[in-house]
Amino acid sequence: MDNKLLRDPGLPVANPTTSAWQQPLNRSMITTTDLPTHQDVVIIGSGITGCSIAWHLLHHSESLKVTVLDAREICSGATGRNGGRINCTAVQDFDKYTKLFGREMAARIVRFELAHYQSIKEVVESVGPELVSKSELRWINAVYAVFEDSEVAELRYMLRSFENAFPDLQGRWKVIGKEEVTTKYEISNAKGALVGEAGAAWPYRMVTGVFEHLRSSFPERFSLSSNTPVQSIHKTTDEQHPYSLTTQRGTIRATHIFHSTEGHVAHLLPRLRGILVPRRGQMTVQDAHNVVAKDKLQSWSLMMQGVFDYATMNTKTGLVYIGGGEQENKDYSMGVPSDAEEDLAALAHLGGVLPAAFGGKTPCERASHVEVQASWTGIMGFSLDHAPLVGMLPQELLDRPAGSSTSAEWISAGYGGYGMVNAFLCGKTVAMMMLGRQDQYPEIPSVYLITESRARALSARLGRITSWKDHVQAML
Repeated sequence: MDNKLLRDPGLPVANPTTSAWQQPLNRSMITTTDLPTHQDVVIIGSGITGCSIAWHLLHHSESLKVTVLDAREICSGATGRNGGRINCTAVQDFDKYTKLFGREMAARIVRFELAHYQSIKEVVESVGPELVSKSELRWINAVYAVFEDSEVAELRYMLRSFENAFPDLQGRWKVIGKEEVTTKYEISNAKGALVGEAGAAWPYRMVTGVFEHLRSSFPERFSLSSNTPVQSIHKTTDEQHPYSLTTQRGTIRATHIFHSTEGHVAHLLPRLRGILVPRRGQMTVQDAHNVVAKDKLQSWSLMMQGVFDYATMNTKTGLVYIGGGEQENKDYSMGVPSDAEEDLAALAHLGGVLPAAFGGKTPCERASHVEVQASWTGIMGFSLDHAPLVGMLPQELLDRPAGSSTSAEWISAGYGGYGMVNAFLCGKTVAMMMLGRQDQYPEIPSVYLITESRARALSARLGRITSWKDHVQAML
C-alpha cells in the first residue's frame, strides 16, 4: 500500500475551503508591489510563526531587510484556520509529556506553553489598543469535560501529579463533579471536568494587524508578498546572498531562509517527508444559542468515547467555533495536505457535538437547535518524535549544502496542532539564534532544537517504519 505520509505535501492548494476567520480579507495584505531581488532574510510562510520571526528580527536589528512570502493570501494557512484558542491544557500536557520525555522536560515544555498568552499579549498591546480590540484577545474560562466516571478519576490523579510538580501553580485548575459541571457550565451529560483559564483571539486579524504595523514601522526594511509560492531553492557560490528562491513572480537572492509553512515544509525540504507530516483538521462555526447559554468568556474541550473536540464562544456574537471530530487512534486525516475539501465524517460529528454534550429531551430536538453557519479545514504539521523542529537545519535534513551562522536555512514547524502555545516563542527563538543573541532566547525545551544528532535519530526512526499503518501510529 502507498504510504501517503511519505508523499510530497506540495504547495498549499489554490482553492482552499473558506475560513470564517478570514472573512472579510484584510485588503491591505494583498500585495501589488514588485518582488525584491536581494534580501537579507526571506521568511516562507505568513502565519504566527513567520509573524513572530519577522517581528523579532526587525526589532532586534538595525539594518536587516526582511521579506515574508506566502503561496496564498497572508495568514491563509494553519493560523488563519485554527480554533481561535491560546490554550495550554497544562494538567493533561504534563502527563502526556512526562510519558514522552520524562518529568523534568515535561515541566519545561508546560512552562514554555504557558508563557505564550502573555508574550503574544505584550506584542499586540505594543501595536495599540485598536488591534487588541480587533483581535478580541481575551482571557477565558476553560472547561475540559469528560463523559466517563473513570476519566474523572484520571483527571484527579493528573491534577495531583501536576500540583506536586508545580507548587507555584496550585489552585489554577480544579476538578469538578457532575453536579457542578451541570449547574454551573450546563454540560448536562458530562460526568465531570477540569476547569481553569486560557486565552482566545481572532488569529487572522491579530497576525495581519501585526504585519500591518511592521510594514508601516519599517517601510524600508520589511515587505510582504502574497500569492508568491516558492517553487524551488538552490544554493549558489555567491558569498553574500547564496540562496536563490524561484517564484512565479521572479527570483529572490537571500542570505538566510526561514521555513515556517508547518504541514507544507517538506515540499521544499524533501528529507523531512515522513518526518514532518501534514494532517488535516476540521472546523465549524455554529449558532447553538438554544443549546448553549451565551457566556462571552467560555471555552470547552470535550472528550467523548475517544474523540476530542474543542470549542470557544465568540465574545461579541455568541457563535461557537468548534473543531475536532477525529478519533484518537484511527486517523485517516494524517498525511492529507489539502484544505480544499471538508472532512465529511468529522463535519457530521461536529454538527451533533454541542447538543449531545449540553443535553435536551431527545436527539432530534437537540439537533434542531443547532445551525452550522460555516465550515472549513486547515493543515497542521506533526513530527515523528512529537516535538517541534526549531533551529538551523543540519545537513542530514538538506539535499543542498548546509549553512553556517553567517548564512543558513532555519526552521520552526511541527507543532502537532498546538501552534498557538508553541509557534510564537519558537519563532522568537529561531530569530534570536540567527542574530546570535543567546542572552535573549526564550527558555525553549531542548527537545525542540533540531541538532544533527536529533536529525539522524529521526531519519533512523523513519527507516524502521515498514507500513502506512505503523507510520500513522508513530505520529499519534
